[in-house]
Amino acid sequence: MSVTGRHELKPAGLPTSRLAIALAASLVLAIIVGAATAIWMLRLQEIGKWEKQTETFSVVLAETVSQQMDFAYTALDSIAERIQDRWSVSAEYLSGKLSTHDFHQFLREKAALSPAVEVISVLDVDGNVINTSRNFPAPTYSLADRDYFIAQRDNPVQGIFLSSSVRSKTTGKWMFFLSHRLTGSDGEFIGVVILGMSPSFYSQFYEKLSADGHASVGLLRNDFTYLARWPERGEVMGMRNLTGSTYELVHEKNKKSGVMITNNPRMSEGGKAVTRMAAIQSLEKYPLIINFSVDEDLYLADWRKISTGIVIVAMSGILAIVAAFSVLVNLLERREQDLAVTTELKQQAEVINRNQAHLLKNLTEQQIALKDSSDRLQAIFQNAADGIIMIDDTGKIEALNPAAVAIYGHPANEVVGKNGKFFSPPGQPDLLGLAMSRREFLETGCLRTEAERMRKDGSLFPAELAITEYYHAGRRKLIVIVRDISERRKMERMKSEFISTVSHELRTPLTAIRGSLGLIMGGAMGAVPDKISALMGMAHKNSESLTRLINDLLDIQKIEAGKMDFVFECLPLQNLLQTAISNNQAFAHSMNTEIILGSQLEQAMVMVDTGRFQQVMANLLSNACKYSPEGAVVQVLSMPRDGNLIRIEVIDQGSGIPENFRDRLFQKFSQADSSDTRAKGGTGLGLAISQAIMRQMHGDIGYYMAQDAGHDSVQPGGEGQDILHTGTHFYIDLPLHTEGNGGLELPTPNPDPLP
Repeated sequence: MSVTGRHELKPAGLPTSRLAIALAASLVLAIIVGAATAIWMLRLQEIGKWEKQTETFSVVLAETVSQQMDFAYTALDSIAERIQDRWSVSAEYLSGKLSTHDFHQFLREKAALSPAVEVISVLDVDGNVINTSRNFPAPTYSLADRDYFIAQRDNPVQGIFLSSSVRSKTTGKWMFFLSHRLTGSDGEFIGVVILGMSPSFYSQFYEKLSADGHASVGLLRNDFTYLARWPERGEVMGMRNLTGSTYELVHEKNKKSGVMITNNPRMSEGGKAVTRMAAIQSLEKYPLIINFSVDEDLYLADWRKISTGIVIVAMSGILAIVAAFSVLVNLLERREQDLAVTTELKQQAEVINRNQAHLLKNLTEQQIALKDSSDRLQAIFQNAADGIIMIDDTGKIEALNPAAVAIYGHPANEVVGKNGKFFSPPGQPDLLGLAMSRREFLETGCLRTEAERMRKDGSLFPAELAITEYYHAGRRKLIVIVRDISERRKMERMKSEFISTVSHELRTPLTAIRGSLGLIMGGAMGAVPDKISALMGMAHKNSESLTRLINDLLDIQKIEAGKMDFVFECLPLQNLLQTAISNNQAFAHSMNTEIILGSQLEQAMVMVDTGRFQQVMANLLSNACKYSPEGAVVQVLSMPRDGNLIRIEVIDQGSGIPENFRDRLFQKFSQADSSDTRAKGGTGLGLAISQAIMRQMHGDIGYYMAQDAGHDSVQPGGEGQDILHTGTHFYIDLPLHTEGNGGLELPTPNPDPLP
């Protein structure tokens, strides 16, 4: 069937059920948008209504406070003028004349004229109460520490002073005061008249609101200090509020009055952000500001009730639409499904026919590719130079190639299907057992090793084995590659014998030569001319280099033969390091460098062969001196490590080890480049010998670059000098001998990461 025909089977246009769903979604969206718009418009109307109401309340409050302040200022002026006219001769005269019961009654009558006036008092020059409207005789306490007294005492032209809110010493209530200075006949300060205002007249207004804690009234001085507040909050009285709505409108927006909605931190709520509507009025005649605030729960209460009703109606409509259209959509979908099933069956039949043809073609191509791959693998298997043996998970041989037949001498038909134990010498495991006994194979599935193998005639030969596991049909199998290394072993033996013979044959005459040169240079044969002395010195130096080379070659031979002897002793680490530095300091001076002993573990004990340990230290110290610039300092450190180990570090200031040489650093005859032998001297055997010695002493040797490990740092050196560690850190790790140091507890190891 053609492509065009397939498209003709599909229903044309958008399915009817989809159109029904789209219509239902449109209706639901229209209801949601309409409800949201109505709710938002109602919210704006409610906010506008409350803005007008709160502004009206604040204006009424401001007018009330202004009237109360008019009376208070007038009353205070009249009392002060009467005192000034009659009794302002002196401070003593004033105190005597005003402490009478008649004057107390006069003050009492003045205070009774306004409910906002709590008390009227007269203070003497020291702040003591002379008379008061509250009780007679006047209480004996001083108000000299109050701000209204200090302001009048210190400022002759102050006028009436409006104080901060304080607690009354008599009643404990919060009050604020108006004060007026009294001046003597000579213009001196003789006392103060004070009028205490009680903010209680707010309470009646506040109770009429029935706000249940959702509204507040605040009276502030024009420096934003709280004078009064309902509901009363003692913690804010007398405090400046520089974060509230009053400060924002009056100070930041530079307005005298207005209504605003804010969520700034509220001082009365401990700095908590509260959304509220604030109506603010500044009094024109007095340094006072009224703040009337209602919170969101109050001014949006009616709106929330109406909004809830709108949401319920909208949700009911949406549910009705969803229910009706669900029935309709189910009917339409059932009809569409029947049509789709018919169309799909026709399409699947066509797809099956196409897939069958494609599958047949792919199968043919895969068979050809599989045969080619099999032929290539078989060619590799049959023509490989190394022997290849395939073993199943029981140790039985599945196949072996001609090279393996030639190595072992067993024809393939004799060993296939049998256990491979006849490839192993008597008493040794077969190939499967050999692999399973090695940790490396168990962890990685691969093993490279050398072992003796046995041919058909019973002769043994050394072989290099590479064993790898793979899985086939869910079962583990092994591939073993065998290489006969008899010729290699023969060459290694010949090399070792040659080195041994040459080394011993050279050592005897070389000893005589060194001795003779030493005697001549020491003057045993008389004075030596300067020209001949230089040549003799060169010959003596070269004979020593040749002696070291022979010793290194003999050490390598002993290590490879397993014949290097060790005599272990338990010795203090500090003594060993000091000896090593002393033995190599002369060489360091010849290279114009200095070796110092840095931080150390003074009581640590180690079990080592003294001579071999000094041999390793001599190699590391001489290398550090040779590869450090002139004038550099080579530092020796010791420190604890995890696992009851001690680390010894030899730190040079050289340029570091080339990256392409690091993998070969501990191999025999290895040097960074061919020029090193001539420039620095040496054979490239020292580190290989040192590594073998450390392993015999149950230790390890290694290195890291300071800049690679993130250790560029300044460490304290000897004699007050600091050393920048930017070179190579060679280290030795040795086990701590706990019995020798009496169970010494070492400090916690350095947490810095080391390689």
